[in-house]
Amino acid sequence: MPVLTCESISAGYGDLVAIRDLSLVLEEGSLFGLVGPNGAGKSTLLKAITGVVPLRSGEVTLRGESIGSLPPEVRARKGMSMVQEGRRLWPTLNVRDNLMLGAYHEKGKEQRVREEEVLELFPALRAILKRSAGVLSGGEQQMVAVGRALMARPTVLLIDEPSLGLAPIIVDEIYAALPKLLNHGVSIILVEQEVRRVLDIATKLAVLHEGQIVYEGDGKKFRNDPEALNEYYLGKSDKQEDAR
Repeated sequence: MPVLTCESISAGYGDLVAIRDLSLVLEEGSLFGLVGPNGAGKSTLLKAITGVVPLRSGEVTLRGESIGSLPPEVRARKGMSMVQEGRRLWPTLNVRDNLMLGAYHEKGKEQRVREEEVLELFPALRAILKRSAGVLSGGEQQMVAVGRALMARPTVLLIDEPSLGLAPIIVDEIYAALPKLLNHGVSIILVEQEVRRVLDIATKLAVLHEGQIVYEGDGKKFRNDPEALNEYYLGKSDKQEDAR
């Protein structure tokens, strides 16, 4: 059974329909890469999956259970975590307190066990646990944001633009951690603008354009066929404009 499915979902803001009739399947232990130009609807899709943006139609299921009408906090308790674009940390709280917010519903002993798991994944955080999040570098903040999401021990992790505004060496460290999560039973949907980075680790990849998936398939297809990347990602919007 897939860990997550979206069946013909549509969502948006006011009169704007940002995603329409979109379907995808996230298999257990896989990384689903989602790429596309700005305004394609990538972030809206993640927010619709987590319940932050309500569905207008369609259904979302988690391990076979319909969750499309559940509020975000209930979906989180059922095993869904999201790392939002821009990190969204509490700047006046220290690193440890920000991490603990991801496991606020657990008792102290369990929180410490989970914190240690996060520190093993991102050892650079160990030395700055008492530092306020607001004074951290962008890379440190991103590690805290991912760590906070992992403190909930999700089965599905949604990550929105983890490389945005970060130095390449920091992005390398974050991306090196993602395959390790797959080995620990976490399935991932990763939204990213840096297509080449996604190609290196994605099990499956989809290209989103104007709220719809215009390509979906094995990540190896793009890795082995640069022309496919040009056609579906770089050239899709131009072709559609020509068709109009």
